[in-house]
Amino acid sequence: MKNLLLLPAILASLIAAAITQAPTAALAGGIGNNYIAPAFTFGGGQSVFGVNSKLGIADYISLRPYVLFPSGGTQFGTSLTYDFDLRQASIPITPFVGLGVGFQSGGANNNTNGFAQVGADLNVSESVALLGSVAIPFDSNNGETSVTVGAGLRF
Repeated sequence: MKNLLLLPAILASLIAAAITQAPTAALAGGIGNNYIAPAFTFGGGQSVFGVNSKLGIADYISLRPYVLFPSGGTQFGTSLTYDFDLRQASIPITPFVGLGVGFQSGGANNNTNGFAQVGADLNVSESVALLGSVAIPFDSNNGETSVTVGAGLRF
């Protein structure tokens, strides 16, 4: 549990470093590289359809809202991620790491849970991006580790 407490400190230092730098152009993971994506999430013994999206709010920082439709309710939330710039790499991939919060509603089963997220976006073309991520909840009583994959339209 103590190791999980280090994650917010590491993320905060990465975000601070990104904000203090002065990039000359929009980066692979930042502003101008947004998408909305139908996606499937696997975890907790079920497969769930949903919609993931990415909104670049700074050159290295993205907001990643989502909505999922599990049986018996709706789950929605967002994460704030640090997107690593790999423009010099031969593969157009943008790995990211972040923290988020999710809400699940439905019947008597309303939960709120924080989570750590790690993943990558693969820009297939100017209009299509593939995504993959893993979300690890801070409280295993309210959530399960999940894997999300999807394909989205970039804008």
